[in-house]
Amino acid sequence: APPPRTRDALWLFGVALLVRGAIALLAASRFPPADDGSFYHAVATRISAGHGYTWLWPDGAVTHAAHYPVGYPALLGFFYLLFGAIPGVAMGVNAVLGALAVPAAHALAARVATRRGALLAGLLVAFEPALVAYTPALMTEAVAGELLLLAAAAASSRLGSLRARLLVASVLLGGCLLVRPQLVLLAPVVGLLAAGEDVRERRRSALVVTAASVALCLPW
Repeated sequence: APPPRTRDALWLFGVALLVRGAIALLAASRFPPADDGSFYHAVATRISAGHGYTWLWPDGAVTHAAHYPVGYPALLGFFYLLFGAIPGVAMGVNAVLGALAVPAAHALAARVATRRGALLAGLLVAFEPALVAYTPALMTEAVAGELLLLAAAAASSRLGSLRARLLVASVLLGGCLLVRPQLVLLAPVVGLLAAGEDVRERRRSALVVTAASVALCLPW
């Protein structure tokens, strides 16, 4: 049987996915994309059709559309390609990312809290009203925060080597920066979570994660 905290994490993920999935199902046919979400949906649809990050204007002109960061519409475009370019698919992606962030929060809390305290931290994220209500919204605020939580949890995990943890954290954080580039300010903090108590190791980890995640964002 898995350790108690692993069972807690799996249980938290299931509860969070159930709650967010229910919200997404209820909203899929009732709430179309609005405001910035309309842009993300339209560009993700074009990406899924092979047109790249471009915009089709009413007069038929097509231009590059680097108005917002490419990360979120590119993510949606991938799943639109697989399952169809409908808002319900995007809401499902949001639901899964939101659910994954819950065991990530639990893992971070478990570093310093008791089992009950870590479970409480996970439950707070699972049922936080704004995060749950944001599931149907094709917006980047919650997604960026969830990717940041996943990167921090990967860095702070004690599974695998330091190099492996830095690699996973950098990739996740690079994806986060493609959604919200200003979160680069937190890259050194994520790197510090991967290291032990040695000052030089902590500095190297902070530098590696910052440089690698920025390198992943640079092509955009």
